[in-house]
Amino acid sequence: MLRLPKPEYEVYCRKKRLERFEKYGGQVRHLKLHSLVHRFLIPLMKVNLCLGGKRLIVLRDDRKKTKRPVIFCPTHIGGVDIEMSFLAIKTPCWILLGDPRELYKSLDGMLLQMNGWIPMDVPIKEDRVAAKAQMTALLQKGGNLLLFPEGAQNVSVNALLSPLYAGAVDLAITCGAEIVPIAVGRDGDRYYFILGENISCENRSYEDRFRLTDELRDRIATLKWEIIEQLPPIKRAELSETAYDDFIKSVITMNTEYTLTVEDIKAELFHPKGITEPVETFAFMDNLIPCRENVFLFNKRLSGLSF
Repeated sequence: MLRLPKPEYEVYCRKKRLERFEKYGGQVRHLKLHSLVHRFLIPLMKVNLCLGGKRLIVLRDDRKKTKRPVIFCPTHIGGVDIEMSFLAIKTPCWILLGDPRELYKSLDGMLLQMNGWIPMDVPIKEDRVAAKAQMTALLQKGGNLLLFPEGAQNVSVNALLSPLYAGAVDLAITCGAEIVPIAVGRDGDRYYFILGENISCENRSYEDRFRLTDELRDRIATLKWEIIEQLPPIKRAELSETAYDDFIKSVITMNTEYTLTVEDIKAELFHPKGITEPVETFAFMDNLIPCRENVFLFNKRLSGLSF
């Protein structure tokens, strides 16, 4: 098994997950043991990140104590935002990992598994069903869950956060859990957090999940703006021509044998129906042959758009 290359090992691990799901259903075990391991890992993560020059800054924590299970929903900005989320939250929680291909054969993956993880390959429907069953079982047993509702890292040049999957609200309604919205900002090696007030989905119906997801996104976006207001302003003239490429390299690892790409990330993001990305809207421009009849399409003054 260990001799398999990463692409084949990814398929092997998913196959084993689905076999266990068919046999046992959405089973989670040893919650107390995983909570104990989580408390042990927290100081180790803190030391490791400090040695790497990373710094966590929690600007505010508005959480309320509750006896209900909690779903923590941070924004996803890449880098070490998973480790920083654990440190900011402190409370033991399992993590949902979409597309965990880089973690199957790594020390980080082993530690996350010891903490409590639910791996899931986002494009595979059967894997999503199995992961949802596990998350439901975890919450019904009183465990907490950390998931990134955007589904993948935000690699947009200007979007505050990506559209959210409704899964967090769906689980909260089904399992009687509360949601804690979390905004994460990043300035180099500094990670800024604001943990918002609990959102209760009590007495809400399943049909409300999309409206409540929009409300959750509004709450997270507001917290994100509060972080941005604390960061030093940047002038456009100060940005280098490679600023976006440098940002992408800081979000995903580019020098491994088999890793995520920007295309992978964009494919795993939630794409609401009826909303088209600018790149898709103007894709026809790549196939246009300039001539007298269509030259007006290239006139910036007329279109107000920069192609």
